[in-house]
Amino acid sequence: MKVHGAAVILGMVILHVADTQDGHWPVHTLCNSNKISVKYRSCDPLQDIGFTLLSSCAQIWTKPITIKLTLPLRKSIDEFYVSMDITFLGDFVFHHDELLCLPNFPRFTFCGSKKGEIINVATSLSTLKIPLKGLYNLMVHGINQDSFQIACVNATLEFH
Repeated sequence: MKVHGAAVILGMVILHVADTQDGHWPVHTLCNSNKISVKYRSCDPLQDIGFTLLSSCAQIWTKPITIKLTLPLRKSIDEFYVSMDITFLGDFVFHHDELLCLPNFPRFTFCGSKKGEIINVATSLSTLKIPLKGLYNLMVHGINQDSFQIACVNATLEFH
């Protein structure tokens, strides 16, 4: 009986991995309009990440857009570092590293959040000033004071 129970549990784990596209999280569509398409996937092997667009993606050229991030914390973030890379046709276009949180200097409301808490952050992104065309890849990594990966996102932005 124990062998049968172990086989059932193992089968459920294997089916779960097969159902999530070879062990990866599903691709989420954040925005899809005649001007822009934005898709993303968590590159963290242990948890997915959620983004919600709170305004119309068709307005990206005319009005600021608001985006919301939701993320459960597996570790506390007294310090939080973010690294971002943008590539176009395989070439690096932009790289940016930024320290977002320090223990005695919390710049954002999520600074100091503890393990088990759920972070909800909404921010406004300004309008694009230059018309972009083509397919861009965006990779964002966030780590805490212990170099533990808090979040990892790989996004594709296609401008039509």
